[in-house]
Amino acid sequence: MASRDAINLGLGELDFEPPREAREALKEALDQDRNKYGPTKGIDPLRELVAGKVRKYCEDVTAENVIITASGTQGTMATFQTLFDPGDEVLVPEPGFVLYEPDSVLADAKPVAYHLLDEKGFQPDIEGIKESITPRTRGLVVNSPSNPTGSVLTRENFKALVDIAQDHDLWIISDEVYEDFIYEGKHHSFNEVLEGAVVLNSFSKSFAVPGWRIGYLTAPLDIINDLAKMQYHLVACPPTPPQFAIAKVFHAQEEFTRGILPTFDRRRVTITRMLNDIKGFHCHLPEGAFYAFPSYDLDIPSRDLARKLVAAGVICAPGTAFGDSAEGHLRFSYAASEASIIKGLDIVKKVVEGPQ
Repeated sequence: MASRDAINLGLGELDFEPPREAREALKEALDQDRNKYGPTKGIDPLRELVAGKVRKYCEDVTAENVIITASGTQGTMATFQTLFDPGDEVLVPEPGFVLYEPDSVLADAKPVAYHLLDEKGFQPDIEGIKESITPRTRGLVVNSPSNPTGSVLTRENFKALVDIAQDHDLWIISDEVYEDFIYEGKHHSFNEVLEGAVVLNSFSKSFAVPGWRIGYLTAPLDIINDLAKMQYHLVACPPTPPQFAIAKVFHAQEEFTRGILPTFDRRRVTITRMLNDIKGFHCHLPEGAFYAFPSYDLDIPSRDLARKLVAAGVICAPGTAFGDSAEGHLRFSYAASEASIIKGLDIVKKVVEGPQ
């Protein structure tokens, strides 16, 4: 629906190119003929490096706990297909990322929404989760920092979710792809309790390489081979050249994200201020990731409002893309330039405050 010159505040993709050394490493991998099939679990050097990074959360992690995936998306699908049987129930956050509910359905499991409470900064409704558990419940999906809300799980709620999972023998499936994008608070990784969790991650954000389709997961040893079998049937193996490239420049991840984080911090302040300056809009200051998720008081469904905005030249996502209870919200990405954010939200303000 968008015109070619529309301002895209809907895409969760960094407006940065990967570090130069990463691009050079990919060229080098091609020149070294790294074009054959690789191991289903990924190449050993990269698995070792991932394990080293994860050991800050769990000192017992080794490369045997790691599978390199063909993106976080594929890792999520492999996890759901491995863990859940027809009729199982999976607790998924709402508002929540668009993969969790469909991946449950594709495994013939039933997604059961639990709420992230707007009035509490989009923290999980712990009591609501407890009330939603039945004898068929098998999994609890967590995403922190959150897409679409930008919230970061508190330590108190992290512990509460761990207790719930342990008390009811549930698998925790934790999507932590935004762990390097935190402005307030601290990341609490479910790698701390890896004996009962599968933790999903990706290089798409931390290296600005979403097109390379490389991610990873960590899991306990008693299911790692089952996950690998499912991965084999989905993709045979993750892409080979990008694995060698990322392994060579793995050390540069932290420096790269640390270098761009101040830019994203400025953008989140700007976008929140401008959204709250729009009549009827209310927006929490995001604590992590790069999304703002304002509510609004207008009497119009979010899908229709998003259509009006795209017709005016600004792309955003309607709240209902992330669950029915997210009606009355919009998601804006600040992975765009500050100039685009300012120009785009000026248009949003004119549309919203103009004649309805």
